[in-house]
Amino acid sequence: MSNQLVVDEGIMKIPSWWTCPDGFQELKEQAHELGKSVLLAGSSNSDQNSIYPRESLKAMAEAGFGAVTLPIEYGGLERGFKGFAVLAESFAQYCASSTMCWVMHTAAVHVLFSAGSEEQKNRLVPGVLRGDVGGLAFSEPATGGHFWNLVSSAPRYGNGYLLNADKSFVTSAGEADWYIVCTNYPESTKEDKLMFLLVENGTEGVTHYPFSAMGLRGNSSGPMKFENVFVPSENLVGDEGGMNYYNDNVVDPLFLLGTSACWIGVAQGALNAAIDGAKKKVHADTGSSVTGYQVIRHELAKAQISIDSARNMLIRVAEALDNCKANGKDLSDCLYPLWELKTHSADMVIQVTNQALQVSGGRGYLTGQVEKYLRDGRAGALMGPTNEILREWIGRTLIEVPWFE
Repeated sequence: MSNQLVVDEGIMKIPSWWTCPDGFQELKEQAHELGKSVLLAGSSNSDQNSIYPRESLKAMAEAGFGAVTLPIEYGGLERGFKGFAVLAESFAQYCASSTMCWVMHTAAVHVLFSAGSEEQKNRLVPGVLRGDVGGLAFSEPATGGHFWNLVSSAPRYGNGYLLNADKSFVTSAGEADWYIVCTNYPESTKEDKLMFLLVENGTEGVTHYPFSAMGLRGNSSGPMKFENVFVPSENLVGDEGGMNYYNDNVVDPLFLLGTSACWIGVAQGALNAAIDGAKKKVHADTGSSVTGYQVIRHELAKAQISIDSARNMLIRVAEALDNCKANGKDLSDCLYPLWELKTHSADMVIQVTNQALQVSGGRGYLTGQVEKYLRDGRAGALMGPTNEILREWIGRTLIEVPWFE
């Protein structure tokens, strides 16, 4: 028997199917390779200097991940929600800012594809495949986390619309090549007056403001102001009103699934960093590494169990979304499990990054990987719908009363 076999004897290997759904292992490996070679290298600089991770996003597009959910005939990967979830979780283990920008970009591209015209798709999708970035400008400071309630409007003006809107927390603000802006069409005959307008970056009347935050410091999620912005009629995405359908069936599913995957990846990245540091740190007085203490191993085990519980929810919900799409059902059928997934993932990442910091001791408190994961992950529970709002919707659903009023 070789020495290698002796060394490996008795070491339990984690089954690959436990961490990745069947058929997506190669996609996961590609994402991790990109994460190690590109995303991780720029992550610290992006965080410490609040630099938008454009090079990372460009590399993700060049690797074929610019339009992961679109059909192959449009240049996309057509890997569905499950592929999207696997990629988001993998990327987030290396750079949460890049991942959040990519998640919001993917949601914007899919909104364009689902609600937009063929002319709009033909105009913008080729650029997306080359690295152009899309953004969503939805939430407004006047209504906070209730991003579905908007006070802005864009009445008709000549051969188009006159948009006036203050937007808050626009991921890739001032950096995206184009934005889908959600506003109200005041003259709509529909009960739902929401409409989507396509606004290109640099359009007259569009202003973005700096973003300085506790974490996710590279994703430029600052406010934007659209002041008397003329939007030509050919940039109306969908109809004059009635677009809440796409909130429930495109934006929410991709946003909730993608951000949940991000928090799971952040938690796994933090734990991996803590494990690596604990294995390498040897106490001179005892001759034992930090992992030689039972209490440390138990903390690592508890953290990994929490991560895996959220990851299994992630894959199950992604699979349900793919099944809905394949069977022609509305994706809004999956909103309840998406609420649970987002709430659990955002709570879990706070718990696990705290455990990773505790395991890392004083070294973890210093500016660095583990500390960054903790700051990045804290954003999840605050993102709208906040965990408090989601728990209310879940609770109302459980007692069989209308969840939305």
